[in-house]
This record gives sequence, structure tokens and C-alpha cells, in this order.
Amino acid sequence: MARAISCDKCGAKLRPGRDRCPRCRAFIAMPDPARQRETSRRLGRITAATAGTFLVLLAALWVWREWSAPRSAAKSAAASVAAPRAVPEPVAEPARPLRQIGRDRPFLDAKSAGAAAYQEGDYAAALADFQAALEKNPQDTDALSNLGQVLVRMNRPADAIPYLTRAASLSPDRWAYQFNLARALGLVGRLDESIQGYRRAQELFPNDYVTTFNLALSLHKHGDDAAAVDQYQKAINLQPDDASFRKALAISYERLQKGAEASSAYQEYLRLSPAAPDADKVRARISELTGALVPSS
Repeated sequence: MARAISCDKCGAKLRPGRDRCPRCRAFIAMPDPARQRETSRRLGRITAATAGTFLVLLAALWVWREWSAPRSAAKSAAASVAAPRAVPEPVAEPARPLRQIGRDRPFLDAKSAGAAAYQEGDYAAALADFQAALEKNPQDTDALSNLGQVLVRMNRPADAIPYLTRAASLSPDRWAYQFNLARALGLVGRLDESIQGYRRAQELFPNDYVTTFNLALSLHKHGDDAAAVDQYQKAINLQPDDASFRKALAISYERLQKGAEASSAYQEYLRLSPAAPDADKVRARISELTGALVPSS
């Protein structure tokens, strides 16, 4: 049976094939059968595609649920088993031996590793590294000098002297080698040689106040306070703010029985270091030298 059609103007239902509406007498547009069939086919294709997409999504959802369900169950089971276990308290790692701190550096050669260990205060490791460097090159002056310095740090200046002597003889123009040797010689009481070493170092680096002060101190220990005063004054000119230089100068002046000069040097010491631990003793000594009380700062 043919489907009824509607009047576009008044909405009355009409049998197919009429050209006018019996109610409002309006003309009825006749539908094109071919166009209707094409429209119907297009709607069918769209419906089929939509249904196919829906079925694919539904299948994907089912597969995902089937795959994830066992994993979720496994996680839940693991959580339920692990839950009663107590969490252990954190335990502090024991401190590594100093030899290991910063020492695992395979990219460093023995001399560089020794320098790193020396900076870390690991003198035993530094000693071994510098010895290894000298096994490879016995004429390595840096390794010789550094090995000597390590031995001095380990309170073994007598053992250090042969290495320092070799470094200084191989490179006589290096100030540091002459200074280090002179210092080690002084530590073992070989003052004549120490003074000579400091004089060589002073020639190479005349403006170094530490070299000049150490030379003055060695001269004082050797009993040559007149020469010591001269060197102390040079050190003060190079580093005028160092209070300890003034005190050392005052002590040498006292040995030379120059009370006024000693008192003046002591007063300079107190001016530069008024809160020094020995300030009261120094004031008392000034009073003894001058016969006058020295007020506290």
C-alpha cells in the first residue's frame, strides 16, 4: 500500500497521486521516486556504518576489560599480601673510609689523584699516589715536591728532605721547591741549611712576606737577632697588618737589649690585635720595659 502524503500548507493527509489538497486546494508537489530511492540508500549506508563503528568500540572495550582485570587483581593481591609487612626504619650508612671519599676517579693519573687526596686530608692515599707517580717518572719534580709535602704533613720531615732536595736540585729556579725544602730543614733543626734555603727562595720571590718572615724566624732561632730584626722589618713592610710580625720583632729587640724598640713593637702588636689572648701579658711586659702602666683597650 502506498504511503500517504501531507499537504505542505494545511497538513491534511492525502492519498498519493493527487495534485491538489481537497481541503485548501493547494497544489501538491509530487516527489521524485528516483531521488527518494537514492536518499533511502544513503540513509541505509550511514546507519550501517554507525552500527559497525559502535560494534568495533564495543568489542575493544570488552577486550580491554578482559586484559586489565587479571592485572588489577594481581596488584590488589600483592597489596593485600604486602600490607601487613612493617616498613623498616632507615639506617644510616656507615661512613666510608677516607681513602674512598673522592678517590674513585679512574680518569685521574696518579699525580692528580694524589693531589685530590691531599686536598681531602687523606695523606696516606696521597703518599701512595705520589709514590706511584715517581715509579713511572723518577724525575717528576712536582711529584717529588708533593711527596715531600705529604711527609711533612704526616710529621715526617726527615723522610721528606731527600725528596724535597731532589726536586729543588732538578728545578733550582722554582721558588716553591726551595721554600718547602727550607721549611723541612728548619723543622729538623738544620738551621744553617734552612737559612740558606730561605735566602734562595727570597731571591726567587723577594715580595713574598711568608718567605721573609720564615727567614727572620730561622735567624732568630739560630741566635742572629740583628739579622732577624732586619728581615722582620722587611716582612712588616710587605704585610703591615700582621700583628704576629710585630710581636716577633719585639722579642728579637729584647734579645738585643733594646727595650724602647721592643716596647714600641709590642704596642704596635696590641694596636693591631687588642683582643689577643696574651694581650694582658704583653701590657705587663711593656710596663716592665718602660716603667709605666699600659691601660687596657
